[in-house]
Amino acid sequence: MTVAAGLGVLFILGALLIFRLRRLLKAMFFSAVGGGVALAAVNLTGLITGVTLPLNLFSMGVCAVLGAPGVISLLVMQLFW
Repeated sequence: MTVAAGLGVLFILGALLIFRLRRLLKAMFFSAVGGGVALAAVNLTGLITGVTLPLNLFSMGVCAVLGAPGVISLLVMQLFW
């Protein structure tokens, strides 16, 4: 009886963990996509504005991890560097 109760609790905790993990992965995916779109938008409008960001592993990684704020921070770093 106690083994069944323990397995039931583990099942419920596992289901909650998977649900929260799925939500976290979905949020991370959309943040990475938003950062990639923002980086592409900066580079596409670079012909008009003259502001571009280099497409290298570092800038793509920052944009994938941080999203649109990562693109803004790269632009600020480029302004001061």
